[in-house]
Amino acid sequence: TRGVAILIHKTVAFYCISHISDQSGHFVIVHGRVGRKLVTYTSVYAPSVNGPSVVRSFVLLLAQFPSPWIIRGDFNCPLDTSMDRSSPSSRTLLSYMVDYGLIDGWWHSHPTSRVLIPSYSFYLYAHQTFSRIDFVLVSSLLLTCDLLPCYISDHSPILIQMQLLEGFSAPVRWRLNSYLLSRDDFIMELRSVIIEFFQFNKATPPDLAWEALKATIRGTIIAYSTAYKKSLQKQMSDLEIELRRAETDQYKTNSSEAGERVALLHHRLTALSSSKVEQVLLWVKSRYYARGDKVGKLLAWQLWKEEVERLIPTIRVSDTST
Repeated sequence: TRGVAILIHKTVAFYCISHISDQSGHFVIVHGRVGRKLVTYTSVYAPSVNGPSVVRSFVLLLAQFPSPWIIRGDFNCPLDTSMDRSSPSSRTLLSYMVDYGLIDGWWHSHPTSRVLIPSYSFYLYAHQTFSRIDFVLVSSLLLTCDLLPCYISDHSPILIQMQLLEGFSAPVRWRLNSYLLSRDDFIMELRSVIIEFFQFNKATPPDLAWEALKATIRGTIIAYSTAYKKSLQKQMSDLEIELRRAETDQYKTNSSEAGERVALLHHRLTALSSSKVEQVLLWVKSRYYARGDKVGKLLAWQLWKEEVERLIPTIRVSDTST
C-alpha cells in the first residue's frame, strides 16, 4: 500500500504549527512544539522505483523547517553499502545525510552490532534474504535506538528515545475500561467486593454508603486493571524477547526450523495483542453510541465530512464549458 501517517499520543503536549503532505502519499512533514521545544517529525515511504526523486523532493521541502528533525520511514534501500548492494536511492540518501548532518539512529546506538550480531528490519520470504531498509534519521538529541521484534507488519518497528522535554505531558482523566466487563474473573472479584462491603456497612446511612461504595468499586477497578496491564505487558515483553532471539537464530542459520519458530511466535504475539484492538474498538463503539447524535465535536466532524463529499465544484453544460 502507499500512504504514510504520523500518530501522536493524546497525552503528549504537542502543538502543530504547520505540515506538508505529498499528494502521492510518499511523505508527510509535521512541524510543531512539544512543550516549549520546536521539533519536526516526518514519515517517508520511498518506492523501489523512482526512489531518488522522492528523496530529493522530500529533502527540499524538509529544508524549510528548523531542526531538530526526526525522520522515520521505509526507504527501500540499504545504507551500509559495504555489507549490502549499493543503489541510486542509497547514494542519494547518504549524500543528503552528509549535507544536513543527519545520523542513522541504529548505527549511532549500536556501532558494533552490525558486525558482531547484525539486525535487520525486513525479511523477504520469496528470496529468503534479510535487509535493513527502515531508518530513523535524526539531527540531534538522540539517546537510544532499537529494532523491535517484527510480528504485526512485515517490517520491524523502531523504538527511539530522545531528549526533548522531560516530565511534560497533558493531564490524564481516569475512566472505566469497559473491556474488563467481558472478563469473568473481573466480574467475580467485583461482585465479591460489593457483597463484602454491604456485610460490613449494614448500619451506614444510604447516602454515605453510596459514596463509600463508589470509592471502593473505583479502587478495586484501578487495582485490577493495573495488575492486568502489568501481566499483559510482561507476557508481551517475554514473547518479544523470545522472538528477538529466534530472529537472531534465523539471521545466523536461515533454516526452516528457525523460520517455523519465528512464525509461531508471530502468531502468539498477534493473538495477545489483539486484546488491545478489542479494547479500542469497544471504546469507539461506546463513544459513537453515547455522542453520535448529540451536538459536539463528533457530530460536527461527521457533518463536515458529508459537506465535503456533497460539494459540487463545477457543472458541465451542453457546450462543454464549465
